Amino acid sequence: MVKATKIFFLVGVLTFSISLYFYFNYQFWTHYKTENFKTLIEYKSERIKGLRGRQILIHKDFNIHLKQIEVYAIEHDVVLIINQSYRSDKHSVKGAIVKPGKQSNHLAGFAIDFNIINDGKKYLSNELKRDRLSKLPVDIQNFINAIRQDKSLRWGGDFRNEDPIHIDSPLNLKNRVHWKQCSEECAIDYNVRVPKWKIWG
Repeated sequence: MVKATKIFFLVGVLTFSISLYFYFNYQFWTHYKTENFKTLIEYKSERIKGLRGRQILIHKDFNIHLKQIEVYAIEHDVVLIINQSYRSDKHSVKGAIVKPGKQSNHLAGFAIDFNIINDGKKYLSNELKRDRLSKLPVDIQNFINAIRQDKSLRWGGDFRNEDPIHIDSPLNLKNRVHWKQCSEECAIDYNVRVPKWKIWG
């Protein structure tokens, strides 16, 4: 009886430990198949990673911009941890730094929210604010300044309602009609999404 109890306890601890590992390292149950998507694509990179292994989904036309962001990350020796990329308009945003806009570029797959790692340390939103930029490591300053100098990108730290963990390509300002089209295209894909763990469908 005692032996069976010990085995049961060990199995429970092992199961719990494995569950914790997958929760914090690879959220496979949140990943969707993209083979049948027409617009949304998955972005994978050593310099741009999803938080706790989350999938990074973007509009295919934002891919060129995210690749350029990755170039800046490599040049300035930082890693971006993506908290959010494409966001469905049906999603509520918990713990948002800035109230999500109804015409956010996240809805069109043209934006990312991030934390940043440099020299083994992760920097969060409070540390990335505009008035603290000069106190950050030079690599992070240079990365953010590279984004600011790129005419096709915006850093949210420069917004009137400051959002220092946000980078986008301002489709919603440059071409509202195209933003609406991209948003609708993403929504069509997302509404027929199939989790990767499903072997059928």
